[in-house]
This record gives sequence, structure tokens and C-alpha cells, in this order.
Amino acid sequence: MGLITFMSDFGYKDPYVAAVKARILSINHTIPVVDISHEIEHFNIPHAAYVLKSVFREFAQGTVHLVCVNVPISGDERLVAVKLEEHFFVGVDNGFFSLLSDKNPTAIVEIQKDANYSKVFPEKGVMAKTAVALASGTPIYNVGRQVAELHRMLNRQVRLGKDQMAGHIIHVDNYGNLISNIKEEDFTKLREGRQFLIRISRYSSPAVFDSYNHLEDGEILPVFNSSGHLEIAIRHGNAAQLLGMGYDSPVYIDFI
Repeated sequence: MGLITFMSDFGYKDPYVAAVKARILSINHTIPVVDISHEIEHFNIPHAAYVLKSVFREFAQGTVHLVCVNVPISGDERLVAVKLEEHFFVGVDNGFFSLLSDKNPTAIVEIQKDANYSKVFPEKGVMAKTAVALASGTPIYNVGRQVAELHRMLNRQVRLGKDQMAGHIIHVDNYGNLISNIKEEDFTKLREGRQFLIRISRYSSPAVFDSYNHLEDGEILPVFNSSGHLEIAIRHGNAAQLLGMGYDSPVYIDFI
């Protein structure tokens, strides 16, 4: 029996998360459901992609990831099941999957909408049902009609020059840490042993630290996080608030 992870922009104020999980368990109560996050910013597809991209590979291959973010209720939306990096995903064809991985899906199907399809709450209906089917071993081509490609969303890349990297903030976590799209592997390759200066807002730092414990309270702390992204933190402080930065704020690294 497989495993289902569940991520949404529902929040916890309303009963939507419980309703979807109840639906899953009513179909097959033996399938474990693991919550990734239900605090994704409403309708924010890049935020959702960053969160799931950071963690989905920690789960075993064959895991089913139910993604309920920015699900439209027109009835015209294309709901899809996708096999990517030996994981299965159930979600909306809204550009999300193009931000999730640099690799191409090995299977894409448009989920079949039956006579009981709910335009109001498809997450509880056909999306939950499809996730259970895949987690129970149903072949992906049995849950829908094969399609050739997915909608793509422009993924802004880090600009790399001989002496500079220019990126931007892609996520602000619950502690106010600012997570950028600058990756450690690119930084190491471009640095070539040179000194550098990280510039964020009105502040700069000549170092990257290997943990959150090196500086005094209130000091700026650049660190490469467990996902390999450059993160700007403030020890025992909220970097987003104190630096006046947020999603899409620029981050520069100058090599000296």
C-alpha cells in the first residue's frame, strides 16, 4: 500500500483539509496521509512548487502527492495525474509542474471527470479519488486520458556573470527567513575560491555560515539551507521584517 502526501492553500481556519482527508480515508482507511503544508499563500503557485520541491524526494519512490493549490472552480480546469522522478502527483495543469523539477514527466494523464464531478470542491471529489487509486496501485493510464504536455510557467533563473550572481527571494518561511533561488553548487562553481560580498537590501555580508549559531542575536546570517538554497536569516530575528524584504526581492553576490 502506498502513501499520500497532501499540500494545499486551504489554511486551518476552515474544514476543507479535514474534508479532503476524510474523503481519502472513506475510500481506503489503510492509506497513510502526510500533511506537507496547508499554509501555502493563496493561489501562489511558485510558493507551492518551492515547498514541495524541497521535500518530495525525501519520500519513497511511488509516493502520491496531492497538490490542491489555486484550483479553479469553473469546471473547465484540466486536472492531471503526473509521474515525475518516479513519484506521482495529482493537481491542476496550471504551470505548477514546470517549476517542480528540471526533469520531464514520464507520464501525464488528464483525470476523467465522472457524472458526480463537483465544480465547487473537486479536491474532495475526483482529485482525492485519483490519489487513492494511484496509492492503491492503479496504473496511471487507468485514471485518465494520456496527454502530451503540460502548461508551463516561466521559471526565472539566476543571472550568472563572471563576477556576479543575481537572484531573488522565492520563499519566506515561518521564521521570516528569506530563501533565494541561488544554489550552493552554482555559487561554488562561479566563486573559484574568490572572496565575495552578499548584498541584500541596504546590507551586505562577506561570508556564508554553516549553521545558524555563529553570530550574535540580531546579526545577518547567510547560510545555504538543507535544500542547497542561499538563505538570509537574522539570528533570533525576522529577516523579512527587519530587512523590509519579501518574495521577489533581489539578492546579489559580487565576487572580488
